[in-house]
Amino acid sequence: MTIDLVPGNSPRDRPPCVREPELNPQWRMLRTSTALLLVCGFCLFLPTIFHELFADDEIYLAYTNRMIRQLPWTELHQFLVKPGNPWEYLPVRDFTYWLDFRLFGDEPATFHVTNLVWYSFSAASFCWLARELVLFFRPAWAAQAGVLAMCGTVLFVVHPAHVEAAAWVAARKDLMAGTLGFLSAAALVQGMRTSWPARNVLLAAALLLLACFSKAAGMTQVMFLTALIAAAWRHCPGIPATRKLVTLLLLWALVVFAAFVHMKIGETTGIRIENHPGFLVSTERASRIFAALARLLLWPYPLGLYHDVYDAGNWHWLATAGGLLLVMLAAGAIFFRRTLWPLGVVLIVAPWTVYLQFIPFTTWSMASERFLFVSVGGLTLILVDLMGRLAQPRTILAVVLLIAVPMGMLTWNRVNEWELGYRLLAMEYERQPGFHNAIRDQVLHVLLPQRQYAEAEALAEGIPRDYAAAALVAFVRAEHVLTARNDDVGEGLAISDSTHSYCLAIASARQALSAAFSQIVSERDLSYNNLLRSLERQIELRHANVALSCAPHG
Repeated sequence: MTIDLVPGNSPRDRPPCVREPELNPQWRMLRTSTALLLVCGFCLFLPTIFHELFADDEIYLAYTNRMIRQLPWTELHQFLVKPGNPWEYLPVRDFTYWLDFRLFGDEPATFHVTNLVWYSFSAASFCWLARELVLFFRPAWAAQAGVLAMCGTVLFVVHPAHVEAAAWVAARKDLMAGTLGFLSAAALVQGMRTSWPARNVLLAAALLLLACFSKAAGMTQVMFLTALIAAAWRHCPGIPATRKLVTLLLLWALVVFAAFVHMKIGETTGIRIENHPGFLVSTERASRIFAALARLLLWPYPLGLYHDVYDAGNWHWLATAGGLLLVMLAAGAIFFRRTLWPLGVVLIVAPWTVYLQFIPFTTWSMASERFLFVSVGGLTLILVDLMGRLAQPRTILAVVLLIAVPMGMLTWNRVNEWELGYRLLAMEYERQPGFHNAIRDQVLHVLLPQRQYAEAEALAEGIPRDYAAAALVAFVRAEHVLTARNDDVGEGLAISDSTHSYCLAIASARQALSAAFSQIVSERDLSYNNLLRSLERQIELRHANVALSCAPHG
């Protein structure tokens, strides 16, 4: 079956008597099987409802965030005026946190339920996008477009790298930006198939803007939308070039505006950092990040909170070169062929551009699984193209099962690992005991609560960067002195000497931290900045009364 792309001949404009061909029994069987697999895949994530909150959840969620916790509905415009959290200006994401509190209060399960709702939305929006892409770029597969889209959605849902975004409440921004980006692209492609109406363009633009302020990385979706318009340029000869150009300019204008806002906010919150290690160092770092993300996408095992991009050898140059070659081939194919796989390549790579640290922003890790949320959709589009070429329902089902079953097993195990935060951190230390952020967590969350100060200090001294080791050691000593001071208070002893020692220790910790931050300017491994930010946060929380306690010793 073919679809004319000339206005007036789209499926929407056809007479009611014209119907799409009915699926034969084998395709109907595949559709039913895929629907069952989708339900099973989504059920893998249901245990996250009963999980604890974790790490940055306390920052974003209102136990320390009064704006999200207490803002009345009459003051909702405040989300547009200033950041709703200490780091980022994400009013769309922060509004959903506010809404959760208004509807359900402090119960962690409700935040996890909302995450799962967004995850289901992301699957539905990706399914719509995949179907629209098949209809537009593979019109001969129109009768099977819905089934092929469902097959791709199964693989999208069960990818193990999605666990971090679905299970971690603080990663809701990845879910939302990805979902809204998929919807924006789907609306645009649908418009391409139906005479390019203004309503689809405006809807796509509005959804893209919401994605940009759900997560800053949502801005990269404009690259995929640009690829769609470029691919449609030749395949929609009946559409005036001015309409295509206006669409492209509108989308980029919105992204430029969003980028300006994020940059300005980043300068005030500290999430944007100064880092100038030199072009060669920055290029090598970007190559390592690119290779690490590619490996996690194609081989998501083992999974973890931190992925040390400097742990691998020089093979990253080969992986990056291969990836860039594939991108160039995809760019050529987009202009000259009606096929899906080059669009999948663009959807894989586009989100990574913001994570390559050419414009450094504070991140949890330089290669995190949640960074792949949209990229998994690109990989799935390539597989949809492959399955469409196979054309045999039984063969397609076998391919889906061959991929989905082992990935589903990995996903189930990873979901269980996310149940308890302290266990997750312990597993990270066991997996890579020499990695600095794993050492930090072992010190802060295991050794210090157990008052194992000597062990904590010895472990901190093993951090590869001297400045980071010095900052963590100074913090451990401050914690040790604070504990001694509190013990003196509890026993009714004079605390003048212990208070003086405490003031000296916390001053030393602040000085070491300040000196360490000055080293980030030339640091090649920016995940050390995450270590320092964590110490800064701990000092704010644990030693908030330092000014009052140390005033006499100033």
